[in-house]
Amino acid sequence: MNRTSTLTLWSILLGLLLFTAACDKTKDGVEPQPGQPGNGTSAPNFVGKKWQMTAFTLDPAIDLDGDGKLDSDLTRFLRPCDLDNTVTFERGGKMTGDAGRLRCDDDSDPNPVKPSTWSYDDQSKKLRIIDGENPTDVSEWTVVESSSSTLKVKVSITEDGQAYAAFMTWKSV
Repeated sequence: MNRTSTLTLWSILLGLLLFTAACDKTKDGVEPQPGQPGNGTSAPNFVGKKWQMTAFTLDPAIDLDGDGKLDSDLTRFLRPCDLDNTVTFERGGKMTGDAGRLRCDDDSDPNPVKPSTWSYDDQSKKLRIIDGENPTDVSEWTVVESSSSTLKVKVSITEDGQAYAAFMTWKSV
């Protein structure tokens, strides 16, 4: 993979992480979506909990830092100020986030962002997230594991014809 492709993929992966934290903590309501809590169905067990990322991996591995070694554990490229960020999938289909206690040097205090929305299809295990600021920006995560304390999702990415799977593991905090 050439350096431009590596940088593009890295940007995409980092964007996924930052997207999850770019949510407002306001409490205005969002109408439940079909198959969501409030429509006579039970909530998935990841709803209503604050989640913090514990692992971020890529398969197959690529050399992201140009040192000649393949990198599959992307967590080591994240700063502590990124790793204390949290997300919450709220009842009613709203997704909010918190930047955590640690502030990154390049963090500015942006205007509040509009909360993202989410929906979940229990049969396909697909978690669909729509960016509150840009409704055309839709992420689709496949839930690999979900318990009261762990959420592991897979995001499929294709770059220069190569398919990658990014796995994010979250713990309930």
